[in-house]
Amino acid sequence: MRGDPTRTQPQRRANTAKDASKAQPTERARRVRFKDKSVLVTGGSQGIGASVAEGFAAEGAEVAVVASTDRTKAQAVVDHIQDAGGLAKAFVCDVAKISDIEVLITDVLAAFGRIDVLVNCAGVFYPTRIGETDQAMFDRMCDINLRGTFFTCNAVAPHMIARGSGKIINFGSTAASIGRSDYIVYSATKAGVEHMTRAIAVALAPHGINVNAISPGATATPMNEEIRTRPEFASHVAALAARTPSKQVYADPRDIAGAALFLASDEARAMYGAILVMDQGMMAGY
Repeated sequence: MRGDPTRTQPQRRANTAKDASKAQPTERARRVRFKDKSVLVTGGSQGIGASVAEGFAAEGAEVAVVASTDRTKAQAVVDHIQDAGGLAKAFVCDVAKISDIEVLITDVLAAFGRIDVLVNCAGVFYPTRIGETDQAMFDRMCDINLRGTFFTCNAVAPHMIARGSGKIINFGSTAASIGRSDYIVYSATKAGVEHMTRAIAVALAPHGINVNAISPGATATPMNEEIRTRPEFASHVAALAARTPSKQVYADPRDIAGAALFLASDEARAMYGAILVMDQGMMAGY
């Protein structure tokens, strides 16, 4: 399929960096870890998803960067990847809609010929307090966080089964394991994702497919920018700091992306149904 001149090729921008041949050998080795691999990242237009997409592209993969509705946001990530000499293409998919997911998988396969790695980063959060939560908020989080993750896995699985290999990485949250009065529905959806990851891992392991999840704690993303920066939330941030052994309250999205690259690599080939916690030590205790 890769030699088929009829399929749409992801575009590579001219690399304006100095001669790559002058790079250190260790850097060259790192950048080809995912050479000839195709990676699909939902929620890839911002936050952790954008860092994941950029990380895979930096190590040689061609990346499908998926935004929920605004293609220009995905294209901005694609442009950044291409400016660095990588391969990427922008897509749009509302994972709350099963029909959108089916179209996305068809389009990515048409563009890249295969999907070696699926990373389900798409997710939303709204505060949901008991007695104050409406059905629309409940449904939206369930539809994207839980149903969207399942049906994207469901759509990709037959392709990976046919090829006898693949990597699927889902995103849970430490909120799945901690009761918070304003995270009720979000916590439930992420707990569902984590347990679903284990069950799908059992189903797909015989086919040579690794399915695992990352459980991030507080991470610096556009979703929580107001909480991190506005004075009225200072007490909340201070409370998080008191419970964070590393004292870095918000992790860098690139650190979370590093975990995704590890789970997609050969180094993690013995991992099935693992939930990798990345939370600056919060779940370890304080």
